[in-house]
Amino acid sequence: MIPVEESAGIVSVRLYVTLLNEACATLMEGVATMPNIDKTMEIGLGMRVGPFKAADIIGLDKVVRWMENLHEEFGNQKFAPSPLIRRLVRAKRLGSHVGVGFYRYDQEGNILEDETILGKKA
Repeated sequence: MIPVEESAGIVSVRLYVTLLNEACATLMEGVATMPNIDKTMEIGLGMRVGPFKAADIIGLDKVVRWMENLHEEFGNQKFAPSPLIRRLVRAKRLGSHVGVGFYRYDQEGNILEDETILGKKA
């Protein structure tokens, strides 16, 4: 057990959602592709999976609920869901459990490398 003070959102969720929002902003600005952002975080910071893969595993509908709750609690824009995440949820691209989120997945759960996300090469 890791002792923390009572607060809306657990520590890992608060840190993760801001990372995911920044990853979305970086993608939308054209700084790097989605796979390269994930690889950068995996190789550069030793994350087991990058922010986009993690969101797909968690489920984008769940991530949006976390973000909305934190945004409501703190009123800080850093917690508001990225327009890209909202767009994916509206399109029912909810993550690996439905076969498509930020990435598309085959029957075994492997990412299909040649697929695109909202007009951007995956």
